[in-house]
Amino acid sequence: MIVDTAAEIEKGQTTDAIWRALLDALPMIGMDFAIYASVTNTFENPLVLSNIPDLYSQNPAREDPFLIHCCESYQIFPVGRAFSHRYSYISDADRSFINRAAERGFTAGIAIPMRLKSNNRFGGFILGNGMEMSEFSQKVLPRAEELRLFCMIIHRRIEELVETPEQPAPMDTRAALVAHPLPPAFDPLTPRESEVIVLLSQGKTRAETARICGISVHTVSDYAKHGYRKLGIRNRAQAADLMLKHTIRS
Repeated sequence: MIVDTAAEIEKGQTTDAIWRALLDALPMIGMDFAIYASVTNTFENPLVLSNIPDLYSQNPAREDPFLIHCCESYQIFPVGRAFSHRYSYISDADRSFINRAAERGFTAGIAIPMRLKSNNRFGGFILGNGMEMSEFSQKVLPRAEELRLFCMIIHRRIEELVETPEQPAPMDTRAALVAHPLPPAFDPLTPRESEVIVLLSQGKTRAETARICGISVHTVSDYAKHGYRKLGIRNRAQAADLMLKHTIRS
């Protein structure tokens, strides 16, 4: 059910619409608060969405402890004042930020990075509530991977809406998108997953696919990964083989 909810949220046509739908869904996933934060790899151009009033009034968004400490990998971290004793390395400014969130009701949370720090932009989601450590550890942390998938689906759509390709796509590239019969195995794929996998199977690079589809290279990778999983394959060569066999039979 949680993934179905994320898929509905993903249909939003603006970042604001997606964010409002996410906030409406918070009670369903047992959360009261949500933060979405991302910056460039030089900590510039922050994109921050939050339902915690004035959280960043004293500290710039780029100084969020989540961005500084949690985004070197895809590891999920328990965060908030309930867990801050675990992290001896955080600064006094970090603790002040965490305490300010707790004063507004955010005492325990789960930080879910969506992109490695070595890429052009990095960040992710922080979901939280007013639980203490023992209750949060028992009720929320076992659902970490489920919540990661929920956030990934929504993140992909936000990324599409806020990022622009490094180079504009030529006017005629839309003709390269899927416009012909596909193997029945493609039926479970979304239209965008089909487009990406067909273009990759034709030998186009991920950068070329990104320009054609008007999305980022990172988003291409995500669509390819999920599409390959649905097809039961692992790479573009197997996708090309699948397309070839369908063409020969047709």
